[in-house]
Amino acid sequence: MRGLAVFIVSLVPGLLWLWFFARQDRRREPLSALLLAFFAGMIAVAPAALVEFPFRELIATPPNLFVRFLLAFLVIGAAEEGAKLLAVYFAVFRSREFDEVVDGIIYAVAASLGFAAVENLLYAAAFGIGTAPARAVVTTLAHASFGGVAGLYLGIAKLYPGRGLLAALPGFAAAAGLHGLYDFLIMAKLVHPAAAVALVYVTYRFVSGRIREVGGKAGAP
Repeated sequence: MRGLAVFIVSLVPGLLWLWFFARQDRRREPLSALLLAFFAGMIAVAPAALVEFPFRELIATPPNLFVRFLLAFLVIGAAEEGAKLLAVYFAVFRSREFDEVVDGIIYAVAASLGFAAVENLLYAAAFGIGTAPARAVVTTLAHASFGGVAGLYLGIAKLYPGRGLLAALPGFAAAAGLHGLYDFLIMAKLVHPAAAVALVYVTYRFVSGRIREVGGKAGAP
């Protein structure tokens, strides 16, 4: 029963957040495509973990703040946001359903929520189901929001192929930077955790605003 409870409290919040974000898009994406991106994001936890694995001891007990800073940005942020973007690319980027700039945001959010669901499952299994509520709200929204920033630029890359996938690099850099800053604020404990929550909220507002602004349009934002 405990295993089932851990599974439910990890997976259901991600699906609810997926429904929440998908409803903001004026031209709704097919459920099958959204779920494909979601499950691709779940799988993306594996390559991200492989990148982070050699640094596991440093991540757990960094010798100083500078090392912690580098790990947050260059390892955790880059690995996880990169894995989520690759999930979107392989799952739906070349699909005919991906035909608007806003689709990059929506599918990146979907993949990020799948990623967060597995991460939350691992945390709940390791540290107890008591970790689930905060992760279901704050951490899951953080993954979705950071992924949405990267997805915006992936959408531009798809709709304007002349620019190539290099057009997605600024989005990846921004997402990795935001993710790294969030993790650094949480791990370093230099400021109140409310600062990290505020970062998530501001990023969410940006992503939500871009969904409303470019949703239903084929042009760049």
